[in-house]
Amino acid sequence: MKNLGTSDRLVRVILADLCILIAFFWMGRAWQMVLYLLAFVMVFQAATGVCGFYNLMGRNTCERIKRKDKKMVVVTAVLMVLVAGAGSYASVIMTKNILKEDLASIEEPYNLTLLSTEQDLRNESISRYELLNTSLGAFNKKYSDYDPFAVKFDEKFQGDMTNVSMIVKASRQDIFTGLLSDAHARLAVGKSLLQNIKKRDGLE
Repeated sequence: MKNLGTSDRLVRVILADLCILIAFFWMGRAWQMVLYLLAFVMVFQAATGVCGFYNLMGRNTCERIKRKDKKMVVVTAVLMVLVAGAGSYASVIMTKNILKEDLASIEEPYNLTLLSTEQDLRNESISRYELLNTSLGAFNKKYSDYDPFAVKFDEKFQGDMTNVSMIVKASRQDIFTGLLSDAHARLAVGKSLLQNIKKRDGLE
């Protein structure tokens, strides 16, 4: 027996729209599955007019007097399009800017480490390397399971970032043992990978 009224069903459709939007643009893979499943459940409830939770509570929001809700349906459809369009546009811009800032947080200590190793400044190289390692670790933790829209369809992004991490890790021993020219050569390769990501995905 149906227990969802028209307004209740339309609200579920709008909420499902928001769940899909948030999952696609803002969430990592694990939370994406949760939100997609939640959206599916709400769309199913809206389509069938039945909510199992409402059955348990004995709640029913169906209108006692049957009436036509064509205007409400049209308004909801327009609202869904606006939410999807405006939300998608804003999410693309915002997530891209956040990714730019996060890449910049890596590049600053990366450039300083390159400069120190080039100038054969061992102590400065060590301290700047540690800052680079910390920044890169935070970046990898955030983006290992999350691909913002700017790189969502870049098949090389995760591989390039893995290579950068391996290069930085491999440079540690050279820096701490004073083989700064070797460390500089290694890190220069990683720097070029970061530049390629920025050019390829319009993040400059």
